[in-house]
Amino acid sequence: MPGAEPAAASTGVATRADPGSLGRLREYAASSVVSTGLTDRLAERRRAARSLRLRRLTGAVVVVLVIAAIAWGVLYSPLLALRPADITVVGAEDASGAVSADQVRGVLAAHEGESLVRLDVDRLGGEVADGLVRVRSASVARSWPHGLAVSLELRNPVAAQETDGGYAVLDSEAVVLETVAEAPAGLTRLATDGAGEGAPRLTAAQVATMTAIMGSLDATTRQQVSRATVSTAGQVVLSLANGASAVWGDGSQNALKARVLATLLTTPASVYDVSAPHNPTTR
Repeated sequence: MPGAEPAAASTGVATRADPGSLGRLREYAASSVVSTGLTDRLAERRRAARSLRLRRLTGAVVVVLVIAAIAWGVLYSPLLALRPADITVVGAEDASGAVSADQVRGVLAAHEGESLVRLDVDRLGGEVADGLVRVRSASVARSWPHGLAVSLELRNPVAAQETDGGYAVLDSEAVVLETVAEAPAGLTRLATDGAGEGAPRLTAAQVATMTAIMGSLDATTRQQVSRATVSTAGQVVLSLANGASAVWGDGSQNALKARVLATLLTTPASVYDVSAPHNPTTR
């Protein structure tokens, strides 16, 4: 019908427009879904990243706390603290009894309660040697968990020198170990040549020379020497208990002279001359 064509045409235009409108709606809906999903994923990733950072931070804090606790336990707690009662001492066995383990512990008692890890064992050895005159040197090692092991090298008396205050007992390095009122038995007396009233006093250099000589002798030979005298020229003569004498000469080649004299003493003589140790003589 002629009157219906405009309506049909109008309807045809609307029908052709519908697919485009529906497509745009579908695209919009799809983009909305994609946008919402992407936002959710991004938010989830941010939450995961924050959670990971928090776990890492917590782990780092825990590790630091554990390390700090271990360090405190090792360095400052009583876990490894020094106990003087746990200090062991070797090398203090001396006939004179001049050094005892308790004396060594007394020197080191100032470090009671300090961690063994923080202790400087070399410095402790020096403290023992400085604190006890009879100790030449001391080596110290840690003895876990609370002790120390101390090994001593003692100074041995080899001679005695008369002084205004009595008799100074000397070792081979001329260190005064003690001063006693009476002349010690068994120790060589040191004097200047022709000692008596008005005789010159021994100088420090002369004492050092004679104590070094006495220290070079083995114990058997040393026990036979009752007196050592030195001249102003530095020549030393050893007087033996049996009345014989040993001409030593100066303080050079002491070790060689000591070996030669020990050999010569096996032959009876009144004078043993080792001043030239490669050509010794007796008479």
